[in-house]
Amino acid sequence: MKGRAAALRTALAGCCLILLAACLLFAAGCGRGAGAEAEQLQVHFLDVGQADAALLQYKGQHMLVDTGDADGRPALVQKLKEKGVQTLDVVLISHPHGDHMGGMAALFDQFHIKQIYDNGQESRTAMYKNYVKNIARKKISYKALNRGDKIVFAGDVVCHVLWPPAEGAAAMAVSESGRTNNQSVVCKVSFGSFSILFTGDAQREAEEQLLRQGRRNDLKATVLKAGHHGSRTSSSPAFLEAVRPEAAVISCGAGNSYGFPHAAVLTALKKQRADVYRTDRDGTISVVSDGQGYTVTKER
Repeated sequence: MKGRAAALRTALAGCCLILLAACLLFAAGCGRGAGAEAEQLQVHFLDVGQADAALLQYKGQHMLVDTGDADGRPALVQKLKEKGVQTLDVVLISHPHGDHMGGMAALFDQFHIKQIYDNGQESRTAMYKNYVKNIARKKISYKALNRGDKIVFAGDVVCHVLWPPAEGAAAMAVSESGRTNNQSVVCKVSFGSFSILFTGDAQREAEEQLLRQGRRNDLKATVLKAGHHGSRTSSSPAFLEAVRPEAAVISCGAGNSYGFPHAAVLTALKKQRADVYRTDRDGTISVVSDGQGYTVTKER
């Protein structure tokens, strides 16, 4: 009897140790999972109609690349608050067109903004003048970006500015609108081996200059935010060949009068075997990466 009792106690002790080890492993696994989620870069290409706005979130910090248009201000504010945004650590305006900087008036009112970057190009519009006044009135840190600049976001996410050059892009287009588009900030956001290329409204002329710089590896990116809302004025075959995106996001409005995205751009992206996502069809598009792989989720 004593032998059997001792054996039983030993067996029970062994079971307890196994259960304890299992609990510890489970807790450690849950901790890694929660930590891993916090360590993921989230990029939300917001459905803001015929405009551009992308929210980057990492380690509790928030960066907004373009801000949509004036008509979409209420929706932009709502979407940001739904994502838990109270402070915008970085706002980057690719160029001073209303469909890229139109949401700024609402952002100044609704959020604390720490840092603003743009391409340094001035505009005569009332929207731009109010933008400049608010930066000064609220004493927000500001910098105009040029090729070679770098933005470090939340420590591990790096935004490399590839365009515009310090001398500007005034000679590359036939219209004032084209000159402004071609001076858009083009930047590559890198996180580990994952990257996204933001192109604003940069057109073929700017793309050709980027290719002539002889640093094609700088353009290679996992995901491309297609230029100029999917217009055929951008996303030239040669440029797409250099970027070689696995996925492309087109920000455009449903039934827009421009016919964006143009068929030629969709064909060129298909030739690159890129998965194409469109805000007019898919709603807000969320790309999440751990620095290696990535997932894409569509709102609809």
